[in-house]
Amino acid sequence: MRDLVKSGLSFTRAMPLFATQQLAGWLSPAAGSLGQEGLFSRLYQLGQCLQGAVVQIGPTLITPELLYPSTWLDLSVEVAQRSAAATRLLAEGKGGLMLEELRYKGQVFCLVLNVANLIGIPSEPPFPLNALIARSYGLGFYPALWAIEGLGKEYADSFWEQGIVPHHILSDERTSGVPLRSLTMLDAGIGLSFAQTCLKNVEPGTPAPAMNAVVAEIVRLARDNARPGYCGATYENLGLVTRTLYPDLVPAVDRSLREVAPEVTGYFWHGVGRALYFLPINFLPGADRFVFEMAAREAPDEPARLNAIAGAAWGSALVVQPNPEILAELVIAPYGEELARTPGFANGVASTLMMRFDITPEAPFIRSYVQYRPSAANPRLARLWDQLVRVPAEMALDVYYPVIKQHDRLGDIFEYRDLAAFVARLQRGQGMRGAA
Repeated sequence: MRDLVKSGLSFTRAMPLFATQQLAGWLSPAAGSLGQEGLFSRLYQLGQCLQGAVVQIGPTLITPELLYPSTWLDLSVEVAQRSAAATRLLAEGKGGLMLEELRYKGQVFCLVLNVANLIGIPSEPPFPLNALIARSYGLGFYPALWAIEGLGKEYADSFWEQGIVPHHILSDERTSGVPLRSLTMLDAGIGLSFAQTCLKNVEPGTPAPAMNAVVAEIVRLARDNARPGYCGATYENLGLVTRTLYPDLVPAVDRSLREVAPEVTGYFWHGVGRALYFLPINFLPGADRFVFEMAAREAPDEPARLNAIAGAAWGSALVVQPNPEILAELVIAPYGEELARTPGFANGVASTLMMRFDITPEAPFIRSYVQYRPSAANPRLARLWDQLVRVPAEMALDVYYPVIKQHDRLGDIFEYRDLAAFVARLQRGQGMRGAA
C-alpha cells in the first residue's frame, strides 16, 4: 500500500509533462508484468518519466492553495481512497485491466500535447490543414481522434501567434474542403485554443463585469469560427480547459455563462466532467468511482450534474473503447447500480460513441465494443452492461446518429440531452439550433 501511495503522489505531481520518447516503452501493449509489482513499477516509471511538469505547463499549476497544509492533507486522503480501491481490484485479479486503462490515458495525453511533432506541424505559415488531417488519420483509427483535436488547437493557435484574432477559420473557403468526418474534433480543438488564450491572464478575483466580458468573448469566438452545426464541440472545451488549467475559475465562469450565454452552460459542465476523468489524481488506478463522485459533487444544480456525469462517461467509455472489458470490470461491475440512478452515464456512452463513429466509422473496435457481452456467469454485470452500455450504444448508432448527422447537428451531442426526444424533434422539423 505504501508503495502505491508514494508512486501515486510522484505521478500526481509530475502528470502534465509528456516525454513521448520515454513513454513509448511504458505505453507499449506488451509493457511488463501485469501483477501487483508490475503495476507499482509501471506507475513509478511513469511518474519519473513525467518529472518537470511545471516547467512545461507553467505557473498556472502553482496556486496559493498548494502551499496550504490542508491541501496536502486532502490530497493524501484522496490518494488513500484511490489506493484502497486499487488494492481491492488487484486482489480481484484486475491489475492488468488497471494498467491497460492507465496506458490508454497516457497515450491520449501524449497525442494531444505532442501532436505537432507527431504529424509535422510547421512552426511558421502556411498551415497545410488538409495534409495534416491526412497525417493524423495515418496514425491509426484509435489515435486519429485525439490527434485531430490537437491539430484543431494548433490551427487556431497559429492565428494567435501571428497576432490575428481568429475569424471564420473553420467556416470559410480555406476549410471548405476538409473531410467532414474531421469536423467534430477540429471544432473541439479550436475551443481548446480559445479558452486557453482568453483565460490565461484571468484571476479568481476578477470583477464580474470583466469576467463576463472574457466569457462572452470566448462564446463569440466559438460562434464566429466553428462550422455551423458543430459549435457545441467548441463550447464544450471551455469546461475542459477551465477545470484542468484554471480550476479556481470554474464557479466564476459558470456564473458568467448564466448571465451572458446561458445556453452554453450545459456544454461547459459537460467539459468539466470530461476534464475530471483526466485529472492527475484520477490517473491513479482505482479512481473510476471518484471521477463520477467529483462530477456530482462539483456541479451546482441538476442540469449541470447530468452534464458533468455525461462528460465523465465520455472519458471513461471513449479512452478504453478498444477493450470494453476495462469499462465492464472497472466501472460497471463495481459501480453500475450507482451509475444507473442517473441518465447521465448512459447518455455519455451513447453520445461519445456517435462522435467516435462519425470520426472513424471504419474503426473495427466500434462494433466489437457494441457487441461485447460480459460473461454469462455474472448475470448482474450482464444486466447492468445492457442497461448502461449495450442498449444505449445500439440506439445511438442505429437510430440516433443517422438522423443527427442528416440534420447536421453533431455539435449538439456535446451536451446532455434526451436523445430520443431530440431526434424526434429533428424528424418533425422542430429542432432548435441551440449550439449552431
